[in-house]
Amino acid sequence: MSATDTYINAGAAGADGPAPACPACGGPLDGPVLLAGPDRLHGKPGHFSVIRCAGCGLASTVPRLGLEDFAEYYPETYHAYEPLPEQRRRRGLGRLRGLGIVNHLRLEAVLRLGPYRPLFRRGPGRLLDVGCGTGDLALAFDRHGWSVAGVEPSAAACTHAVAAGMEVHNGTLDDHPWQPASFDAVVFNHSLEHIPDPLDALRRAADVVKPGGMVAVAVPNFGAWHRRAFGPLWYQLDLPRHLQHFDGDSLAGLMRRAGLRPVATTTASMRPSLLMSLQYVLFGRARLTGRPMRLITWAATPLILLIDRFAAGDCVHVFAVRDDA
Repeated sequence: MSATDTYINAGAAGADGPAPACPACGGPLDGPVLLAGPDRLHGKPGHFSVIRCAGCGLASTVPRLGLEDFAEYYPETYHAYEPLPEQRRRRGLGRLRGLGIVNHLRLEAVLRLGPYRPLFRRGPGRLLDVGCGTGDLALAFDRHGWSVAGVEPSAAACTHAVAAGMEVHNGTLDDHPWQPASFDAVVFNHSLEHIPDPLDALRRAADVVKPGGMVAVAVPNFGAWHRRAFGPLWYQLDLPRHLQHFDGDSLAGLMRRAGLRPVATTTASMRPSLLMSLQYVLFGRARLTGRPMRLITWAATPLILLIDRFAAGDCVHVFAVRDDA
């Protein structure tokens, strides 16, 4: 049994038996609890803690979810598994109506001006989206001439992605069907924090990407002011689904261990995060959702963008290349 396997089945530090092991470096997670709380998003049972590894600086959730917990903590209503309105593989706006146009424009901004700009500017190629959900990000690349494929453990999300025209493997990188050096780029769009062994996942990504190809990772930023301000009520903490809690340094260090060379790091805030965190402070859970929440979020966007100019946003994006030299 590997250190990671032991950690998956371990309880919080201080319980009987050895301390759980860091999934990045294998060191003991025996430090003080930084944050603790329940599942605020879905209200599932359990109480969870976050402990930082003294060796590599990566913070981790204990106890960790195992595979047997997947169905309970990742219901079909989990936001990543809900298809966007009028989701289509077709390029352009011709097949997009209503909220589909809004989401199309949002994704265009993400690619052209936002966190994925360094990857988008490399030009069309073959792209793998790990944890693709219903495929919205990959399909945005597809509209610009990229050939896209996805890996997704949720069968329900895969059904939506396939219906939209994507090539999707229902599983994980552990059992993917592609040959080494099959892709020009691999994307982990808010998925690496959910993977029990992130180092192994990045090594598999480094294997499946071509020499000189790019691996792009976006995760919540544990070093953001949001985490310091809201603590256990920070929306992006998302206990217990987020197994790891990265900042820019710990993520870049993990990518180097996987044989990748970081070339760029950026931060930005997800638009709903601030308002969701404020709801956790006021109500302990999210009461305002759906269309009203979207409208308020859009109205607050200029304020969020302004704050991001002066403080690190609550998401960090690290871009690395496979550099065989």
